[in-house]
Amino acid sequence: MKVHKMLPMDGRLFVDFCGEERVLAPGMSMSFGRAGDLVIDTNMYLHRLLGRFIERDGVWWLDNLGSRTPVVVRDANGPSSAIVSAGGSHALTHGEFVVSFSAGPSHYEVLGALEEHEWALDLLGPEGLSGERTHEWGHVELNPDQRLLLVVLCEARLLDPSATDAPIVPNRQGAIRLGWSLSKFNRKLDHLCEKLHRAGVAGVHGGVGETATDRRRRLVEHSLEAQLVLPGDLRMLDGSPAA
Repeated sequence: MKVHKMLPMDGRLFVDFCGEERVLAPGMSMSFGRAGDLVIDTNMYLHRLLGRFIERDGVWWLDNLGSRTPVVVRDANGPSSAIVSAGGSHALTHGEFVVSFSAGPSHYEVLGALEEHEWALDLLGPEGLSGERTHEWGHVELNPDQRLLLVVLCEARLLDPSATDAPIVPNRQGAIRLGWSLSKFNRKLDHLCEKLHRAGVAGVHGGVGETATDRRRRLVEHSLEAQLVLPGDLRMLDGSPAA
């Protein structure tokens, strides 16, 4: 794949291996393997340096630095996948992706996400580039992950609208409920709060004297007031009483 055919992204790259998250800014690179910047395992069948994430000309790439081990890159939300052979490189074009490889009897997976892809969908939406859509103040289009996240955070209030003092599920518990890693949950929450902040909603971005709990409570209050989620959305959650 040639670089000139691709849209430069210029955003950060999030990498998550077994809950250890690294954030790479444009211009940075990170190797991984038995003795890389990200240590995968002490498995002697694993290359000391198997792969590297690196940004070149506004595009994030995965380089296979090994001499014999193939690396597979697949779309975390679809069937698309590619095999990167030893010495090869592959441009990372999926918003969320999984890098998998084997060494001896062990199999490993490294999760990744491109920030710019998330912003392109989160802030513009599928019709944002045309400029034809009229937006109401504080009402934003939600992608599927954002709706799921809001339903989890608002679940107690959706079940009982009068329970205004109901506790909001902790992030870790919400991540478990959705089958996400905690880092993915936190990242999605940050992006959603930034999206609403840019839409003019106060109190969701964080500031002096404001706590994470204040931000989450304001997020829940606004989501219910603007009807970003409704009781019928509870059916999206497995095991929900409304399912």
